[in-house]
Amino acid sequence: MTVQIRIARDNDAQEWDSIISRSPHGTPFHLWNWLKITEKHTRSTLYPVIGLKNSVPVGVFPLFFRKNGPFRMVFSPPPHAALFHLGPAFVEYDTLNQEKRENNYLEFQNSVENIIKNDLKADYVSISLSPALHDPRPFTWSGYTAEIRYDYVIDLSRGYDYLAGTLDKKLRQNLNRARKRGITVEIGGKKEYCAILDLMDIRYGQQGKNITVSRDYLLEIYDAFKDALVVFVAKSDNEIVSGSIDIQYGDTHYSWIGSPKPKIPLSPSPNDLLMWESVRIAQEQGFRYYVTMGAAGNKRLHSYYASKFDPELRVYFSMKKYSFLSGIAEKGYTRVIKPFRGRVKSLMSGERE
Repeated sequence: MTVQIRIARDNDAQEWDSIISRSPHGTPFHLWNWLKITEKHTRSTLYPVIGLKNSVPVGVFPLFFRKNGPFRMVFSPPPHAALFHLGPAFVEYDTLNQEKRENNYLEFQNSVENIIKNDLKADYVSISLSPALHDPRPFTWSGYTAEIRYDYVIDLSRGYDYLAGTLDKKLRQNLNRARKRGITVEIGGKKEYCAILDLMDIRYGQQGKNITVSRDYLLEIYDAFKDALVVFVAKSDNEIVSGSIDIQYGDTHYSWIGSPKPKIPLSPSPNDLLMWESVRIAQEQGFRYYVTMGAAGNKRLHSYYASKFDPELRVYFSMKKYSFLSGIAEKGYTRVIKPFRGRVKSLMSGERE
């Protein structure tokens, strides 16, 4: 029996979220309400695909469709939504033997690919798989190119004392110096959430960049998921100088967005204490993993900021497939238009090299 597919409707929301809760590949971004809010704010149309075998769900695959000029594009997740992972999520994947796993995966992927190719007629497709889905082969067999991306992960089950012992001397000194100069870290609510967004606006402006994520989208996410969000703020002289917006889902605490540099430089950086306190609190609350999303990349740097907290490196796969013309358009935007826009904004804001 092959995998059959159907497009979920609003009355399938409970079943959809049940599948996500039972899937090792499920993330908070896969949840029905998050997907619908994303659809609303990204000029996309959501196609929430459910795969069934003998009328029993085997997985889900949220697709976002968008037309841009002559191009028909499919994303999972869509751009400008601060979503790092999406793609398919399979039910009870780890309980199956490898043969059944591969069969379900390949059949489901082939059925979804039929929608992408024949129904949506997409000439550009971009999919970032869940980090727990380690097998990109069904996509590469369908003509996708795989790019490796990275998160940093701290195993909180090792205990606070062990984690503290892995910090190097300089970082421990910076944490102590920050405390002595009166830096504090607190958990806040919507007011603090908005203050972090304001600080991010300021920081991006200083760098000559635009924030591409809609503020209305982020505010609606807060209202819908405030019980799953943790808002950390770092204060100096009772003023918020930085902050981070985190997500708690399943056994994992995700460091999501935020941690901008303060408007006025502070030494040591309050962001060291901000992150360490969020790690400590996540460990105290019983979470197994602390994930800093999108914190490491492929560029060769002296170091990536979050590496100083001694995390493990976790890979996930970004899959892309595109026509010749859409590939040229993407390269032109990435290499020419996007840098040019940033340079113009920098000059207009008075920044100099």
